[in-house]
Amino acid sequence: MTAGIGMREQGGGGPSAMDLFGRHTSADLGGAKAAELESYKMEQQQKYAMPIGGAAMSRPPGAPEWYNYAGLQPAKYDVPSQAKERMMAKQALREAVPATNNGVTRTDPITDFEVDYVQAMKRQAELADFDRYVNTLVDPKKPGNLKWLMEVYPEFVHRRIAQVHDDYDFAIRNQMIDNWGINTLDDLHFKYLVDQGKISGSRLGKRVPVDSLYQVGSLAPFQNRALAGQKFGSRGNVRLPYASEPGNEHWIQSSGGQPLGRGDRSYYGMASDMFATDSDAPETGVTGTQSLAATGPSGARI
Repeated sequence: MTAGIGMREQGGGGPSAMDLFGRHTSADLGGAKAAELESYKMEQQQKYAMPIGGAAMSRPPGAPEWYNYAGLQPAKYDVPSQAKERMMAKQALREAVPATNNGVTRTDPITDFEVDYVQAMKRQAELADFDRYVNTLVDPKKPGNLKWLMEVYPEFVHRRIAQVHDDYDFAIRNQMIDNWGINTLDDLHFKYLVDQGKISGSRLGKRVPVDSLYQVGSLAPFQNRALAGQKFGSRGNVRLPYASEPGNEHWIQSSGGQPLGRGDRSYYGMASDMFATDSDAPETGVTGTQSLAATGPSGARI
């Protein structure tokens, strides 16, 4: 007889409660996982960064007719980076820190890191100008020109073919998750980044090159603002799973009563809270008893 025999006696089921207890000895803040997720986010943002192309141009008076006046095919000239986020965090601190503290003025010298960043911007702008020059000289679609490009400037071709791969990789992966659900941690984090607006891509349709994107200003770190978390969820709100699908833009979970829900998620908001005082008025929109996890031991916002 098997009446009264539990699942464990039959060899079924998962670990017991005491097995679960014995495997975990202490709690932490999940710092290792946070760093892992941040690294994955940056990797995906760089892979699926918006490419930059160019619109067709008119022929200047007297210029040869055989020049190529068609727009430049899209390729990446700029991607999100840790350097950009560091620059935004530093600028947020500059704006948030008090001018004086007990009569002591804080200085803010320009660092080598900032000089190196501006020089890197200049190099990328020069590369974009060079590619425009090459594209005017030769039309890649005309017979024989691809062979010439592969012999003289193969990177011009390789970067644009890689962009096609990235576009369709995003479209296929996103559609497969929408059709068959989230089944792995990679699927879960990828869809989280899509739903929160931190990465985007095509939907099996051709991207239209936007000439206005070709600006030196697009290399500046503050153009990375939305991808750094200052577009969706900047006030602690979180977009729900599959909110990236058309028609689901209103699927947003309020930050009220949620862990670390209060406060601004932007660099400036968090930098300002570093210097908040106990006299600061609390933010509205949170009901119920406030815990130390939400306000900190002194009452300052976290």
